[in-house]
Amino acid sequence: MGVLLDVTHDEKRINFLNTDINFYGYTTYTEEVWGNIKDINWYIDDKRFLKCEKTYIYTGSNKFGNYKDLHQIVMLTWYGKDKIKEAYAKRFIVEHHDNDAFNCLIENLSFASNDINIAKAHTYDKERPKLINKVTVHFFKDFKSGKYQITLGFNQPYTLIEGSEKTNITAMYLLYNNDFRLVYTDAARIVWDLLEKDSIDLTLLKYIDKKIQSDIYIFAKDGEKLPSFTFIDGKPVVVLSDKPENFLRLDKLSPRKELYDKNE
Repeated sequence: MGVLLDVTHDEKRINFLNTDINFYGYTTYTEEVWGNIKDINWYIDDKRFLKCEKTYIYTGSNKFGNYKDLHQIVMLTWYGKDKIKEAYAKRFIVEHHDNDAFNCLIENLSFASNDINIAKAHTYDKERPKLINKVTVHFFKDFKSGKYQITLGFNQPYTLIEGSEKTNITAMYLLYNNDFRLVYTDAARIVWDLLEKDSIDLTLLKYIDKKIQSDIYIFAKDGEKLPSFTFIDGKPVVVLSDKPENFLRLDKLSPRKELYDKNE
């Protein structure tokens, strides 16, 4: 059966934990999701987990019929039983965008064909971790609008070239319509181009809107070290630096809600 997980929640997440094997998984909290899962037992295959083999959070309950895995039940709850039955009838699966089987946030899940899942596993999922010291790349889906965002957080200086304009940037957010295949294709292209050419050609991408965060430069006074965090105009700012004594890396950049709202 596997090991039993403790299940708790806060205002944003439902957490699945087992401290004996140092396991942690999570999904998005809503009253409906919590109501669906709180009264049944949840497990993880500890043998596979400890061997770093692919495994999922699951239940032994028949409450959801043949659906046992947490990511399936999350999609069933948010999108409805008809939607998940239709997806499986087309031989689609539930795709974890960041390839983390324990990240079952609704923004990290999409229905996708098994062929795309296989292609993603052999390209984007393998190549993206190689890039992270330069750029962190992720994509997310907004349930309300149905749109996606690809987010890029730059851990090293990067100059974006658009025609005759050059901009030193820290972050970029690309908005897409509801098309998982298109989003995956563009995300994979971005990762590959940054790995191979250290550049992005925005004219080759199919986004519908974008937001760019330009660099903000701060300088340490003689003898002072740069802080990891500071405030500019009353807003907290992470200070990125490629110096070993002050290295702080972005691992994931969240999407910008206002970009979804602007394009509803």
